[in-house]
Amino acid sequence: MKNTGDIIGAFLIGVAVGTIIGILYAPQSGEETRKLISEKSQKAKEEISEQVEKLKEEFDKLKKQVSKVTSEITEKISQQFEKKVEAKNE
Repeated sequence: MKNTGDIIGAFLIGVAVGTIIGILYAPQSGEETRKLISEKSQKAKEEISEQVEKLKEEFDKLKKQVSKVTSEITEKISQQFEKKVEAKNE
């Protein structure tokens, strides 16, 4: 999970840096450049928010899976323990 987040983060940083460099070297007036930077920044913010939401959803799914597996393992251990106690008492 951490690797996925790192990859997404690095990708988004690369996109942001590339966009800014492209905008700064484009032949436009200062006002147009500022407007374009503002628009691109807003779009990047929205994309980051979407990625964060996706990561949260994936984390929640993983958390539920871990909880389910933990419950199953706990139940199996409990059953095995009860069998051992019963066998010892017989």
